[in-house]
Amino acid sequence: MNPDLKISSGPIFCHQCGTLMINTGDDVLVCSACNAEKNAVEYDDIIIVTKSNPKSFPSKLRLRRSKIQQLDRYKEESARIKEKCPKCGNDEMSYHTMQLRSADEGQTVFYHCPNCGYKFSINS
Repeated sequence: MNPDLKISSGPIFCHQCGTLMINTGDDVLVCSACNAEKNAVEYDDIIIVTKSNPKSFPSKLRLRRSKIQQLDRYKEESARIKEKCPKCGNDEMSYHTMQLRSADEGQTVFYHCPNCGYKFSINS
């Protein structure tokens, strides 16, 4: 990157009161609060770089990844139940519950066989 370039972290704010400057289209930036003016040509060579927090724009994939991480944490807190494993026939399975759907719907029960590692879930 050219070391002579100026980089700004966002929009241009008034040098007097800090309010966002508005481009009037006449090569003049005007403050909407105190009417201070600045020559827009001074900002022609500035590259504006903006960044956002990943949590600002939730996605279904990120939400699913978050739920999977929560499931990993709950595995440590699982309990044992006398339930036959559908895969290997072991008489005991570990389970834990989690509220994944809306509050007026039942919880999801996650089963894990400690013998063969088989996993399944049931919505109650």
